[in-house]
Amino acid sequence: MRSRLKALFVPTEAEDAITELIAEHSRALESRAEELRSAVVELEQREARARELHARVENVLREGSAELDVRHSELAVRGGELDRREAEIAAAESSVEERARAFGAVELRSAAVQRREEALREREQAFEERERALREREWAIARQEAVLSSEAAPTVPVPDEPMTELPDDSYIAFTQDHGYRLVEQDGAAPAPGDIVELDGAPHRCVRLAASPYPGDRRRCAVVERVRPAAA
Repeated sequence: MRSRLKALFVPTEAEDAITELIAEHSRALESRAEELRSAVVELEQREARARELHARVENVLREGSAELDVRHSELAVRGGELDRREAEIAAAESSVEERARAFGAVELRSAAVQRREEALREREQAFEERERALREREWAIARQEAVLSSEAAPTVPVPDEPMTELPDDSYIAFTQDHGYRLVEQDGAAPAPGDIVELDGAPHRCVRLAASPYPGDRRRCAVVERVRPAAA
């Protein structure tokens, strides 16, 4: 090894070539060293960026974990709220079903009441028709009595009936003013020939008869209007 090293320092004729070779190797080594330094700097920069990225990733992971925890708690709260709302909806549905059943019962009762009302209206109509028929018969009887009273004398005797058994607090007045009419009057029935006030005008009692109403024991006074000259 020493001999080889000594051989390097031995003056030779190719000293310039060796110097040039050494210079070229030196430049190559410097270039290589520069490349190595650049690579080291780049590696250091990459390591710094990697550490920075690692820190960012850890920060993002921590933030994501915290956000996930918050989201999880929110989801838990919303899940509880949804359960509560589902329970409320179920209770409301059951209440609606109960109300629907009650409403159905009310509708059935209403239909039954409506049928009863229709039956009552039909019965009322039948009663009205009967009453109308009875009224027509009463008017026919009253017209016959009026015809008979116009042919009879003013002092036609009252039917043989005890006066004590007949009510004297009111009577029926039969008049031919503006058509045949039956008017209930207060007080005792007038005697034939008496003057009574009816509709604000004087009327003379022609005769007394039985009441045209069925079951009515009051007197019926057949009256005619008195003209002013006659009065």
